Amino acid sequence: MAHNLRITLTALLCVCGYTIAAQQNNVPNYLSTDLTFVWESKPILEIPESVFYDAENQCLYVSNIKGSPSNQDGNGYLSKLNLQGKIIQQKWVSGMDAPKGIAKYNNYLYVSDINDLVVIDITKQKIVKKYHGKEAKFLNDVTVDPQKGIVYVSDMMQNCIYRLKDDKFEKYLDSEQLNHVNGLFFEDDFLYAGVMNQILKIDPKSKQINTLVDDTGNIDGLIGINKNEWIISDWTGNVQRIQSGKITKLLSTADQQINAADLGYIPDQKIILVPTFHNNRIVAYQIK
Repeated sequence: MAHNLRITLTALLCVCGYTIAAQQNNVPNYLSTDLTFVWESKPILEIPESVFYDAENQCLYVSNIKGSPSNQDGNGYLSKLNLQGKIIQQKWVSGMDAPKGIAKYNNYLYVSDINDLVVIDITKQKIVKKYHGKEAKFLNDVTVDPQKGIVYVSDMMQNCIYRLKDDKFEKYLDSEQLNHVNGLFFEDDFLYAGVMNQILKIDPKSKQINTLVDDTGNIDGLIGINKNEWIISDWTGNVQRIQSGKITKLLSTADQQINAADLGYIPDQKIILVPTFHNNRIVAYQIK
């Protein structure tokens, strides 16, 4: 009887493989009741900027800048984590400068690296190609059209978006509306971009730009989780939810000077993944 009770209690303490008894260091100054802390990685990552969930391989990839975000110093690398935040291999793929955004198409990862788009073969665990952006200054977030395999990359310093199509990497869209463009997200045949104080909706064919949401603040991470529902982050440490244009704060570590960079998301578990940049951790929260 006691043995069965212990088994039952253990089962109740775990939700979808995550233990709810985990403790968090550096608890946010503000944490919405819509978020529940799940886990955090060890604080041994080296300026983690972006985290990407690989559903096929059931793991996470994290870009580590390890230095200045604009220095071509060869220090940058990708880490591989499991879905409970354990670091499987810290320097999973090296040979980059200051890697940031990550996207996946087929068996390849596409990673922005200052003025290069780096292609990584996941099976071989190695860089197989680098596309150089001739005029690129600060390539940042990356997204991909899952149907066509077209890769889009934001250049925050030039207010433009680059595109990899038919093995050509070149400037695709240059507009004053792309003010400080950072977060990118592709869904249902449209490209979405997070810029200074707005989310934009872009038609990839006509390049027509429409404003979807105003008064967002400066967007870093941008993820779509449902129809007309977004999660955004800003580098200062705020994460917000947008539902049908209404903006609600989910967490803030700004006063603690803990950043919130390019978000990741595990949709089947409703887990938001927050890279803390100089705080050197990935923190996972489950959203209601």
